[in-house]
Amino acid sequence: MLHHLQAMFSQVRTFLLEEGMRRKEAVRVNPKGEVTREFDLLAEEKVIEYCRREFPFPVRVLTEEQGEVRTCEGEPYFTLMVDPVDGSENFLRGAELCCFSVAVIPGGGVVHPEVVEIALVGEIFGGSAFYAEKGKGAFRDGGALRPSIMEDLSQAIIGCDFNFSDKGKIRRVHRLLERVRDMRRLGTAAGELAMVAAGWLDAHVDVRDQLTPENFLAAYLIIKEAGGVITGMKGEPLPPIESMTQGYSLIASGNRVLHGRILEALNL
Repeated sequence: MLHHLQAMFSQVRTFLLEEGMRRKEAVRVNPKGEVTREFDLLAEEKVIEYCRREFPFPVRVLTEEQGEVRTCEGEPYFTLMVDPVDGSENFLRGAELCCFSVAVIPGGGVVHPEVVEIALVGEIFGGSAFYAEKGKGAFRDGGALRPSIMEDLSQAIIGCDFNFSDKGKIRRVHRLLERVRDMRRLGTAAGELAMVAAGWLDAHVDVRDQLTPENFLAAYLIIKEAGGVITGMKGEPLPPIESMTQGYSLIASGNRVLHGRILEALNL
């Protein structure tokens, strides 16, 4: 199955780099109430077309722009949760910080982070891919991923999403800002979470209650398989996914010691 995800990524990437920059028009509003650009919609269609062409059985595809799509009638053999352009605003501006994200879940029932079996996060401009299969480790272009061993919060470099729709919730990260070495905000949740798996960031924090599942589900497995930690804002396991518009908060860290110190700073 991994080779299918790699082929999907390659086809979507080729489309985006060859045509996507000419397809920037706003074409609709998605279920989250956000503007859908033509390149977003067409990239999703590339994934759906691939599934219809390559799989002789029903597949359920869960997307940011279209919600649920089934390739044909019948009980799905597996579910794909996909975000072909995570970091659409960056792509729109020509900034090379955007990712293709896809997670594979068996069957067509309730989606839960713990049942993801295969995942891939690919860098659209650079072409590199982070990927994992459950129980087999996590890799980037064939090399094993190892998360950060940094335990000292005062020396940690942490990704953090500051785009709070509820500005009153910004205070949640004030104490953390005071205690870390530095923070980054790159505009692609899947990419920043993959960077935690690779040790490029010591942790990533998103406590806005806004992060939707297509942004993190693939990276969840990659972080876990690399040996990192990912939980809710209070250290709890992430719950089942009830809808594509469900908003989450999460914390991902390279190790449990740093994770505990981040939780302490956030929840004092």
